[in-house]
Amino acid sequence: MAHATPELNLLIVDDEISTLSLLRQIFTQRGFRVHTAEDGFAALRIIRDHVPDVLLSDLNMPGMSGFELLSVVRRLYPRIHVIASSGAYSGTSVPHGIAADGFHEKATGITHLFDLMTIASRPDQTDARTDRTPTPLWVGLERRLPFESNYVLINCPQCLRAFRQPIDEIHPHLREAHCRHCNGAVSYAIALAIKPSAMSARPQEQLPSARRA
Repeated sequence: MAHATPELNLLIVDDEISTLSLLRQIFTQRGFRVHTAEDGFAALRIIRDHVPDVLLSDLNMPGMSGFELLSVVRRLYPRIHVIASSGAYSGTSVPHGIAADGFHEKATGITHLFDLMTIASRPDQTDARTDRTPTPLWVGLERRLPFESNYVLINCPQCLRAFRQPIDEIHPHLREAHCRHCNGAVSYAIALAIKPSAMSARPQEQLPSARRA
């Protein structure tokens, strides 16, 4: 398989140190300039200083999850080619609501990931990324006192002001709220911890020395 375009900047985000180390080695050998981060906040700090060409991110991470990171990246840095990675979804299609251009199912070998990187390296991908469909906000769940309801804190992408949105039912499906300040409609979802599905647990070719998140 042909290697990627030399000197393409790649940022890999995963809370598994062994996975980061392995992927850094693999893609450095394939001609990428690789940076790594262990969570979404660290990734954003790197992006502010060095905007990558390609972002490969796990979805289920502590602190800022991949759901939230990719939503922020899509809004602030739409020209970055984004690949999401997780063991909680099966198949090769990007899961609904996730702001990514490609998806890699963990523990299914690395061949498909190489194919996604080859696509990301094509010159025509730069123009394809200039016009993005708006993506929902992925927000974290905040808990109040026991006698109060759960809520999420949403930063309105239209007026940039924050507001609290009470919720009665906790699930990761897409929702819609209206900003308390400008009344603008905001599409959002709650980033909850996800677990590998039964379909993802079938025997597969594995990355050596890497654990599924």
